[in-house]
Amino acid sequence: MPISLNGESICAICTSPGIGSISVIRLSGKDSKTIVEKIFSKKLIKQRFMYYGSFKFKNKKIDEGLCVLFNAPNSYTGEEVVELHLHGGDIIAKEIIDILQKLGASLAKPGEFTYRAYMNDKVDLLKAEAISEMINADSAASLRNSIINFSGGLNKKYNNIRDLGINLLAEIESRVDFPEDVIPKLEKKNIQKIYKDLEISLKSIIEGYKKGVLINDGINILLLGSPNSGKSTLFNTILEEEKAIVTDIPGTTRDSLEHIITFNGMKFKITDTAGIRATENLIEKIGISKSIEKINYSDFILILLDLSQNLTELKKNMLHFEKILNNVPRGTILFINNKIDLLNNNRKLLKLENLKSYQINKNFKFLNISAKQNKNVKNIFKYILKNTSINHKNTTESFMTSKRQFLLATKSMEYLTQSKIKFGKNMPFELVSQDIRFFLNNIAEITGEISNNDLYDVLFSKFCIGK
Repeated sequence: MPISLNGESICAICTSPGIGSISVIRLSGKDSKTIVEKIFSKKLIKQRFMYYGSFKFKNKKIDEGLCVLFNAPNSYTGEEVVELHLHGGDIIAKEIIDILQKLGASLAKPGEFTYRAYMNDKVDLLKAEAISEMINADSAASLRNSIINFSGGLNKKYNNIRDLGINLLAEIESRVDFPEDVIPKLEKKNIQKIYKDLEISLKSIIEGYKKGVLINDGINILLLGSPNSGKSTLFNTILEEEKAIVTDIPGTTRDSLEHIITFNGMKFKITDTAGIRATENLIEKIGISKSIEKINYSDFILILLDLSQNLTELKKNMLHFEKILNNVPRGTILFINNKIDLLNNNRKLLKLENLKSYQINKNFKFLNISAKQNKNVKNIFKYILKNTSINHKNTTESFMTSKRQFLLATKSMEYLTQSKIKFGKNMPFELVSQDIRFFLNNIAEITGEISNNDLYDVLFSKFCIGK
């Protein structure tokens, strides 16, 4: 249902349902203070001041608690806002909400408070999206990125692009009435430089989207290996619990198992798969087929090797996986030499030296671990974070996470490229500037300067009620 903006008061419970120490109810709109004062024992005179009193309706006492007033425009929504702080529990809060509706407040729709904040210029569209990301963040990395974006990290980038684009448009349109071939070489170089600066800035945002998705959604890790290579043991070690069944019987794992963990504030989605081998067992074949299918949806693939095997068997397994992963970028594949605990030093050194030469020839990366004894397992995640260049703890860099922004930014790049080509071919300035206008319109749609009501309905509906 579309959200309307008419100044009428809305209300909602802002705290999570269930038993807790405090329940918070928020009202926003022109009559919020008047409505609350009908049930609260104190007059709300000073803003940003906690008033303690009783909540009553028709001479029935409901609760004792706090009220705080935020006068327009100095509030989250830009409207008159009142917050009620009650004792925790669903019953009290729901009873107050019912009373507020009887007194003239409407129940807020999902995201309606933030929508009003946006419409009253308290937040722009990028900040609104960042707020949604903050609410839904489930890792320290995701939260930090959304905070940086809320603080204006992406805004600065888009504003710079917009200003450069306007400058470019002015340079082009100032010459509309002049022949294309009379532009001095110096001026042409200046215009080409603006094109280049725009491409670099926009490309940086677009390329950052992949990192943003990894930060927001987590890094997908796929465990592959031959039967009994230690995939399930590694899976259990990472999770610190027995999620996967571990036996000496080949083909024990037939269905994929998935679990989410966090390491250094980053979210990882770990998938344990069926051991890959030649088999006539129909069920095991299906499991192996599903394992291979998951390769296309993984950010990193860990190939587990059993170091207790002889070198001939090891290289045979490696060759087999090399064929399976032929079209996968080498940077996303990591060979794990497992079971180093089963080898004495001389055997281990000999075997690892042989594998090292293979690694160099094939451009593969290796790590040596013992899943059973939890040796060097953390190095797997350190390696992955290093190779994704994600250092969320010490960075102020902002990354785009919105697919909406990504698609619009990609389209913007297409318009910019078309304009640059037309300019280079000395095509009419009207055609050159037309693409620049399309480019600027897309940028304006990203930031919300150009309205799209259908977009707003979808975006704000994803918020929780009370935000």
